[in-house]
Amino acid sequence: MSETTYYGLTVPQMIGITVGLFVIIFIYVIIKDKINRKKAQGGGDRDTVWNILQNSIPEIGQYTRAYGCWEWSTYQGKKTTTTYWYYGVAFNNDRLFVVPLSCEGGDISYSDAYCIEKKDVAIVNSKKGAQWVELYDMHQKELLSISVFPENLNDDKYHPVNIIQPEEAQAFIRWKDTWMDEINRANHVEVTGKMKKPVKVQKV
Repeated sequence: MSETTYYGLTVPQMIGITVGLFVIIFIYVIIKDKINRKKAQGGGDRDTVWNILQNSIPEIGQYTRAYGCWEWSTYQGKKTTTTYWYYGVAFNNDRLFVVPLSCEGGDISYSDAYCIEKKDVAIVNSKKGAQWVELYDMHQKELLSISVFPENLNDDKYHPVNIIQPEEAQAFIRWKDTWMDEINRANHVEVTGKMKKPVKVQKV
């Protein structure tokens, strides 16, 4: 009895090769994840970002430090373009300092810090407990969009750091939820909780 072949391989042989490839990929992903977690626990990238914040922001001891990022995709026909941003941030109830980061070639560099004062923010768009936030001024001009995750692993060139920061991520959520309550209430704003579509209802 003859067997059907594809490219000189029988169906069982092709299945065996496919399964073998999936096993190799799975093992590679698991090993890479363990290596990245070990690097993150060693604190190398975290220490670098924390030192950048230390050198960039006066009286850093008054703020909570964190690593933040943002990515956004735009669509034009069949073409999708995704842009990535990386930040070191330091925040307290009165203000947020932001240090733009560049992560190319395995090195972390940075630009000058800038400050967003609480009094200058008119709209805080997010959802309670979410890890992301969008800040807007009174003209609905975007001041900053950022996410702060408890785990950041170097999965590819677009996710370039190994930083584990569970306490800082929780502190960011508490800070963001407080600003969202206080600022939106003061400005009589109801937000959508949908990215890039901040205002749901403008109350009188």
